[in-house]
Amino acid sequence: MFAKIFTTAVLAMSALSASASIYSCNTGTLTCCGSFQAPGNYNAADIAALVGIAVQDITGQVGAQCNAITGIGVNTGANCATAPVCCEKNFSNQLIGVNCTPVTVGA
Repeated sequence: MFAKIFTTAVLAMSALSASASIYSCNTGTLTCCGSFQAPGNYNAADIAALVGIAVQDITGQVGAQCNAITGIGVNTGANCATAPVCCEKNFSNQLIGVNCTPVTVGA
């Protein structure tokens, strides 16, 4: 009986980890943000200032209302209404993402 439960659990975990590899990041964390701003945008400058980053140090987009995307799908980022992105740095428990770029599918 224990062997059947263990086998089922192992198969379920391998299926979940396979689904997590649909999107991947070369650097940073796989994230779903509610909105994005170009670094020169006034709102992006305000967001960056909240976490102590100078706008001139930002090369990618600034994301707000961000959530981590997990393979298991337990975080709210698992249901991403916008395009998933990779953010080099995340602040305020991943609420703000800096230097965000679109992910590559199937990498």
